[in-house]
Amino acid sequence: MNILITGGAGYVGSNGALAFLDRGHKVTIIDSLVNGDLKLVPKKSKFIKSDINNEKIISKLLKKNKFDVIIHYAALTSVPESIKSPSKYYKNNFVKSKKFLKICMKYGCNNIIYSSTAGVYGDKKGKISEKQPINPKSPYAKSKFKFENHLKKI
Repeated sequence: MNILITGGAGYVGSNGALAFLDRGHKVTIIDSLVNGDLKLVPKKSKFIKSDINNEKIISKLLKKNKFDVIIHYAALTSVPESIKSPSKYYKNNFVKSKKFLKICMKYGCNNIIYSSTAGVYGDKKGKISEKQPINPKSPYAKSKFKFENHLKKI
């Protein structure tokens, strides 16, 4: 498979990329490096430094490549920072993701896996089930949940 990973220079995204590469898949990573580290990007992947909000770069990438799936890990993730700057998290994790999704769909990329957060269930300790009630507390968790709801509407 040909896979596009957003946020692939972060901890979770880079490990996801490694797992796909180990299984023989082709991986392209797009990351702004705001949270990520270039050292985490697997050598066997193709790397593009860009924000998911950059319509010109994303459109060019999607026109040139036929991706079987897009895995969307890109996000700001600091709960304390989200409390200090909630609008920054809303803009980055919801507004930019929404625009990215719109660009993907424009180019027929409809197989998208979204990496959310267990934080949408609140401040639970221990084992978390998807059957638990949704109760995001932080602006970070709220921004991720807002995008989850947007995906459900499509």
